[in-house]
Amino acid sequence: MKPFLCWRDDWLLGLNELDTQHLALAGRLNQIHSVMVAAGEKSEFNSDAYRRLLDFAEMAREHFRDEESVMRDRDYPGLGEHHREHALLLAELQDLIRHIEEGKRDFKLQTLTALKYWLIDHALNSDKEFADFCRRHTVSVAGVASASRHASSQIHHPIR
Repeated sequence: MKPFLCWRDDWLLGLNELDTQHLALAGRLNQIHSVMVAAGEKSEFNSDAYRRLLDFAEMAREHFRDEESVMRDRDYPGLGEHHREHALLLAELQDLIRHIEEGKRDFKLQTLTALKYWLIDHALNSDKEFADFCRRHTVSVAGVASASRHASSQIHHPIR
């Protein structure tokens, strides 16, 4: 089966820790997708997929915390705005989870597709701005980028 989300090398930021976490988040979405596909498009609640969604939400919280820590360490001037975006993204994710729990929204492939684009959009836009800042303001960015490429080569694409 084709992976739901294949993380592309040109989406890598050149920041090893963050790239590794993005790949892990994409991998979790792929796991959720596999569980959903195996169960079929039933109207009943898929507890395994839901449990993995909760894991994805926790991974996203940890990733955002780590990302903001790296931004603080590098004196990123856009940290405040980035933090607000993280807070908004997490609030949207929590609303989604609450609506699923309350039966106001089904957890279907359409919902998972929205999460896929949620992750891609954030990484390719806001996170890329931070990576570009690092490249402009960090002497050792070549070493960081090299380490990130090495980490990427250790992870088999596409993510499963």
